[in-house]
Amino acid sequence: MKEQTLMVSTLILTATSFFTRTIGMISIVFLSHILGAEGIGIYELTMSVYTTAVAFASAGLSVSVSKLVAEELGRRAPHNIAKIMRIAFTFALSLSFLISILLFIGAPYLAMHIIHDSHASIGLRLLSISIPFISCSSCFKGYFYATKKTVFPASADILEQIVKMGLILTLVQIYSPLGLSYAYGAIGLGLTIGEMTSWSYLGSLFILDRRKYHQAHNKENNTALESSTNLFIRLISILLPIASISYIAYVFMSIENILIPSGLKKFGNSFQESMGLYGMLKGMVLPILFFPSAFLTAFSTTLVPEIAKANVLKRKERVITTTNRVLQLTFILSILVVGIFVNYSNELGFAIYKNEAIGPMLCALSLVIPFIYIEVVTDGILKGLGKQMSCLKYSMLDSICRIVLIYFLLPIKGMTAFMGIMMISCILTSTLNFNTLLNTTHIKFQLTNWLLKPSLAAAAGGTFSRLIINRFFRYQFGLTTKVIIGISLTIIIYLVVLFIIECLSSEDLAWLKKHMPFLN
Repeated sequence: MKEQTLMVSTLILTATSFFTRTIGMISIVFLSHILGAEGIGIYELTMSVYTTAVAFASAGLSVSVSKLVAEELGRRAPHNIAKIMRIAFTFALSLSFLISILLFIGAPYLAMHIIHDSHASIGLRLLSISIPFISCSSCFKGYFYATKKTVFPASADILEQIVKMGLILTLVQIYSPLGLSYAYGAIGLGLTIGEMTSWSYLGSLFILDRRKYHQAHNKENNTALESSTNLFIRLISILLPIASISYIAYVFMSIENILIPSGLKKFGNSFQESMGLYGMLKGMVLPILFFPSAFLTAFSTTLVPEIAKANVLKRKERVITTTNRVLQLTFILSILVVGIFVNYSNELGFAIYKNEAIGPMLCALSLVIPFIYIEVVTDGILKGLGKQMSCLKYSMLDSICRIVLIYFLLPIKGMTAFMGIMMISCILTSTLNFNTLLNTTHIKFQLTNWLLKPSLAAAAGGTFSRLIINRFFRYQFGLTTKVIIGISLTIIIYLVVLFIIECLSSEDLAWLKKHMPFLN
């Protein structure tokens, strides 16, 4: 299989990310109708406990394997890759089995004292079975990202999401009438079978790929094989800072998620109202907010091996050029998304969830989208440059600030305080990461092209699209159709204005064409 360039890999992952997020949105909309806002709140708390356990079992594995394999390819030492994978699998299985057993045993206690709903116990126990499969899949994905075979993990994600959605939609409909325990158990079973399917698919592709690679390269001259001890030390040295960030982030996230319903109760809401508000924000608003970042998430994933390889080969100009282009793209995309959500948040909230309370939350939080998206991208670049410790320090600072503010302000101002805390958190972490990246790469912040011109284009796109909708489509179509037309017009006007004011140029198109061979 021919290796894809960075942009082609990103496009594959982007298409996959949009597909999987769409599947996720369909699932959460379906579950919101079955479980209600309070049930979604319980579901989100359950998933918070589960994802924390997954983080402890697999955090940093994909990035570490990707970085190590990319470095060995850059040094033309492919025979070290087999050792890297054996070490990674051994480590992943040992840790994940331990975490899986602990979660299975502790599920009843966690359901009663953390989630405050005993119905979640069965779901947690079923979810615990999936953890070893997730850890091994992370190793497979890291290998494929480094070898630029992004179509393999992309197709695995698609298969996994299709299986998950199909099983959840079917099983929840069958078992939810029997009670909430059966409903959460059905969700847990569907998610676990989806992870097992993805693992078996990736494992088969990995075995086939390694056999082909060995046959093609078994006569090549390679550098001396590195000892298993040295490779393990290199793996741990990369993994520990990244994993530490995830451990701290998820532990603090769990504390935060426990404090939110408690703080809302102290503010004066009942338990049901508190869980409803929590479910509305975490389970409904945030998925919409992060949905457009699929492209940037894909970029961040593919950037780690790309930047790592350029960095180890001392190709500073390539690092700077790639970083410049990605930052420009990030600002252009994020400001477009702000324009769309500011103008169409109410319509989107009602069209998707039939809930008028979603729109105002979405509109308010959309103002920090540029900070959120910049954080996603800069985090990936900094990890590729070996700046994991900086990411760790900023993550710890952000988490501590969030917990302290939630503990003291939520009982006083309720949900308004929580939304304000989220904004402060996004701005703080993004600014720290962005400043570190600029200092490391010596890139200059381009205020006009990265911020002012896109903002002008977004204002023009939102304003004129609303005028066109109100003038020509006010009574012709339903709400969903008008939202689709309005967003499409906003994007078209935005791009046209960007070219007119020379924020996008023929040079940018030439760069895109260079990185997308199918345009030649």
